[in-house]
Amino acid sequence: MATYYSPRPGPVNLNAPNDEYKLEVDTSKIVVEGPTFNSLPENCDKFRILVIGKAGVGKSTICSVVFGVPPEKTGVSHRTVGTKKEKVWQPITFPGENENLVLHDSGGFEAGDLKCVDEINSFIKYCISCRSNRPIESAEKEFFLNADVGDIPVVVVFTQFDALVDDHFCQLRRRQRNRTKAVDMDQLEKDAMNFAIADYDSNYRGQFEREFGRRLRVAIIRLSMPQPEDGEPMETSGVDSLVKETRGMLLADGLKLLWTAAQCHSADMKLKESINLGMDVFWKAVGTSSIPFIPFVGATALYSAFIKILKIINTIWGIPSCTPLLHDSKVRNLFLQGCFDASAGDILTSKFLVALNFFGPLTAAQTSTVILKMIAGISLLYEKLFWYIKNHPERVVSPATIGRMVMEFRRSQGQRNMSARLTYRINLMNCYDKEACLAELEEAVEAGRSVMGKEGMRRKTIVDK
Repeated sequence: MATYYSPRPGPVNLNAPNDEYKLEVDTSKIVVEGPTFNSLPENCDKFRILVIGKAGVGKSTICSVVFGVPPEKTGVSHRTVGTKKEKVWQPITFPGENENLVLHDSGGFEAGDLKCVDEINSFIKYCISCRSNRPIESAEKEFFLNADVGDIPVVVVFTQFDALVDDHFCQLRRRQRNRTKAVDMDQLEKDAMNFAIADYDSNYRGQFEREFGRRLRVAIIRLSMPQPEDGEPMETSGVDSLVKETRGMLLADGLKLLWTAAQCHSADMKLKESINLGMDVFWKAVGTSSIPFIPFVGATALYSAFIKILKIINTIWGIPSCTPLLHDSKVRNLFLQGCFDASAGDILTSKFLVALNFFGPLTAAQTSTVILKMIAGISLLYEKLFWYIKNHPERVVSPATIGRMVMEFRRSQGQRNMSARLTYRINLMNCYDKEACLAELEEAVEAGRSVMGKEGMRRKTIVDK
């Protein structure tokens, strides 16, 4: 029997020893380790954040919207001002809901005790309400003038901007009532927004910058956070900017990955990182674009690449109920099955290359196409799971859920568009080119998403190109 492998695999060789096309892969014996990122800061495997602000400024609501956890579980709005500083070090975690996040209460800071800033080493959010006539009070002055946070980035969030808009709307409405003209409500709302922005720029953001100057490591965001318990619609104007600005302020790549995994607001941010990390796995496996692919790749090698891609993408999307399921080879094979055309084998067996209908050793272009389809398919399936959980937070992902999502995706026009683009656009002329492969992958994913959007399977949040 002819074999297609190198007896002594080098650094760019995907093949394991004795790996060949016809060699059966027992996927049930593949061990999937827990999700991890490379290049994380020492002793930092979760995104740790300190939220500071007075009671009632919307800290719990912000945490709920950004991190996808129930507001009553965040703990940051249920402790009174002046809590003992030791309370700051009691971590608030969210097992089963967001495994990538640790929150800390800010009682000690609000009491004027600033000695414990040094140990908060990820991020600080300082929340100030736009409802206050005196947005910059003694607590804020004490913190920003005296606290030495070093390289810790700080985001100042002016919450409840919607209240400022409402105030200006009411003022304009009272003025209109004294006139005989008919009230143009659309124009009134536009004027109220413009007056509120000018008010914010002068008396809130403006006052902050006048008091403390513009600082490189401090970002300022305004946020509209209506209260759903009062019957107001749950709009979150400004959350997109908050999520994007936060990531932009982080210097370490590992912290950026942790933030992307911890935030549960932007599917676009997670999807973009899934593509980039998947490509990293791909190029680390096959070497740089200047080193040719090995001529042939065996089943075990491709399945190992699939496992690495699945694990890293699973970590980015941070769906806790999904992670334990990946220890089951049947669940892993569901994800693999969802990456390829519906015309492939109905059941993915251990000879998964046969199931892909490749009757012969893979060429370099075919190898690229197969792995790019893995990255695209897994990423799009996780986006479906992300919106499923976001729309049904009381549910958990089960093997049946994944099976249903895979079936829907494989039957969708989006999957066919994604698959066809990679099949016909990846060839021997561009399969060695990093930029070309990434561009084709991004286009293929967007082709899959555009149809998914028309079918009501997702809604876009942040477009971060």
